[in-house]
Amino acid sequence: MNKNSYKIRCKICGNKLQKRGKNRNGTQRYYCINCNKSSTSKKEENTKINTFNLYIKWIIDSTKIKDKIGMNSRTFYNKISSCWDIKPIIKSDGIPSDFIIVDGTYSNNNECLLIIRNDNYVLNFKWSKSENFNDYYELLKFIEEPKYLICDGSSPLIKAAKKLWKNIGIQRCLVHIVRNATNKLGKRSPIFQNQIFRKHISKLTDIKTLEEAEIWYKDFTNLYNRHKGFIEEKSYRIDEETGEILSEFRKHKNLFSVCNQILKLYNKDMLFLYLKVHIPNNTNLLEGGINSPIKNLIRCHRGISISHQKRMCEWYLVSRSKNGINYHDFR
Repeated sequence: MNKNSYKIRCKICGNKLQKRGKNRNGTQRYYCINCNKSSTSKKEENTKINTFNLYIKWIIDSTKIKDKIGMNSRTFYNKISSCWDIKPIIKSDGIPSDFIIVDGTYSNNNECLLIIRNDNYVLNFKWSKSENFNDYYELLKFIEEPKYLICDGSSPLIKAAKKLWKNIGIQRCLVHIVRNATNKLGKRSPIFQNQIFRKHISKLTDIKTLEEAEIWYKDFTNLYNRHKGFIEEKSYRIDEETGEILSEFRKHKNLFSVCNQILKLYNKDMLFLYLKVHIPNNTNLLEGGINSPIKNLIRCHRGISISHQKRMCEWYLVSRSKNGINYHDFR
């Protein structure tokens, strides 16, 4: 390293800068060999950068202030007070992803945080009151068209994705399908049909090949045809005076709903698409990789205001984006 090298780093590439004379005001000028750019360093700017880095270090970490900051809590809160006003954003890189995973997670004040990620990075996020078509549409139009979408089956999300991208392939999360079947049919249901269908659907996540998928679906249709009369059985509300049928409803609506869902997803190629194009068959990359750490952060930073909680979640998502967090992108 040149003897004139200095500890200050380039704002663009992060390389160490060399001293390169002074400007007409007598301020030291620095030069980046990598970027061929010259700049000056001001103490005030460095102080802002250090404060911002301290703020980020705390806000996206789950350990206590005294364990990572090394100063009194009140002093620290006063020091970072201006950082809460900096709004984090994720800039699109314009590169389409092979697949995206989209889901929403709810914060303590029942606001929904909609998130998109691919196999490596968070691509975009948006706060919403609920998982609705308009907010999902605004969220998705920010990114380049992907080939496939993996989701938990939210109808507003699927509707928004198909309106934006007519040829997109959709893979339903198998973990959610199994969980939904377990909740509706019950683990200890006294109804025999509920038990056998729940056990068969629980094997969905173990399927690794197209041959196994075809065998599983063939066994499912055989079960369905064998118990079709029971599954589609109806009850009627009859007028006692006239004998007229006033209304009708499914006698075993939960079992009918679960079976009907499987049949529809298979016919729409949303059940085993992952075996044909080699994409994930669940939303675990988002559920466990992003949503779970966010909820842990909220627990660890409990006590801060709702607006600060939201800002904390936003910074965490930006830290998981492709470009990460750089002070000069947000000042």
